[in-house]
Amino acid sequence: MPIITVQAIKGVVLTSPEQKRELLQKMTDAFISVVGEVARPYTYVVIQETEPMEWSIAGRALPDLPFLYGPEYAAMHAKSNQIMRSFVEGSAAAPETEQERKAREAETKWGGAPA
Repeated sequence: MPIITVQAIKGVVLTSPEQKRELLQKMTDAFISVVGEVARPYTYVVIQETEPMEWSIAGRALPDLPFLYGPEYAAMHAKSNQIMRSFVEGSAAAPETEQERKAREAETKWGGAPA
């Protein structure tokens, strides 16, 4: 039996019973569109709501909306994007031996080889 789990911040993402019912139906429909109607009667969709301030992004408890649209979070994105851009550009232009070296560096830095 397939079980689809949707996790959201309580009262922030899904704010009404109508939204929840619509989400439950559409998640089921999306799954069935891939695997077929035979699975519909066995498909479970569960919404798990986490209390505000009991989850985080970038180490900040949420919902901290000023953080999410503020300069600190934007700077984190910019730094991460620059690191990835440099890696991708270096890998694309490098000969095979350089790509192998970059892959080893990525595994050391990020715990996995690049895709």
